[in-house]
Amino acid sequence: MSLSAADQPRAIALPRARLTHHGLAFSKSTLEQALSLGAFLLEIPQGVDLNPGFELCRNFYQPRLDTLDRMRGHREHAHPRSKLGYEDRPNQVEQLQIESHLWHEYFALPVTELLEAMKILTVQVLRHLFEASEVRKEHWATITGATLDETSLCYTTLNHYRACVRGTLGIVEHTDSGFITLIAADQPGFEILHKGVWQAVALEPRCFIVNLGDAYQILTAHLPLPGRAVLHRVIETRPSAQAPDRSSFTVYMGPDFDMDLYQYNPSGALDRYQSFRAFSVQKAQGMGYAFHSRV
Repeated sequence: MSLSAADQPRAIALPRARLTHHGLAFSKSTLEQALSLGAFLLEIPQGVDLNPGFELCRNFYQPRLDTLDRMRGHREHAHPRSKLGYEDRPNQVEQLQIESHLWHEYFALPVTELLEAMKILTVQVLRHLFEASEVRKEHWATITGATLDETSLCYTTLNHYRACVRGTLGIVEHTDSGFITLIAADQPGFEILHKGVWQAVALEPRCFIVNLGDAYQILTAHLPLPGRAVLHRVIETRPSAQAPDRSSFTVYMGPDFDMDLYQYNPSGALDRYQSFRAFSVQKAQGMGYAFHSRV
């Protein structure tokens, strides 16, 4: 039986941080608590406007109005240069996933500018987390497949939770596969598994949710300050008649699919762990999803 938003349990208060020139500054909690939980809130910097992202989420599945319309028509668009693209999931959610180097090609300028700002923020947060977990800087390029400025695979996921689809979760429980995901949502419904119990995450104005993923957990498992990949889901959402369907969008960063995952062993040496593509295919099968056919 699925849960509706009206049936949410008591909300968990995630650690809350803001990004400063000196790193992540947490209030009423610690970085260690955030890494152990695998999720925390990040204050949205001034000047970052989320509205273009939500506008795209609420329209990407609609028919295109004309040939210049970049907000709509993405359900039918083949996105031939993307290895990801549109996916109709078995839950309430339908998704559009586009790699960062293609944002300017498929999206309107305000959306691209927002996602680029989120990408910069995500890289900055990841760098501070790596430093806190004592990931050695000389290993960054090997681990991420890129430089200290980005990771080899970065994409956005636009989520439309179809209220007309009933009797199922918004999205099935899962961990993210990469290092880190930055999430913006317009309605409650997001839950994490904490101490064996599903707990609702309160929707905080002007805050992103930051999730740590499998690549981060595997990499840091034997380091002094490891990070946990948080198991999360979105419950069945039933907006009121006056409200739009639930929307969320993310910026994800992780290794490319042709790379290996890495892990520091107990002696502190960096070892290859597993092919990231093989890991991702196995994980998609466990979720009941088809892996991206173009990857």
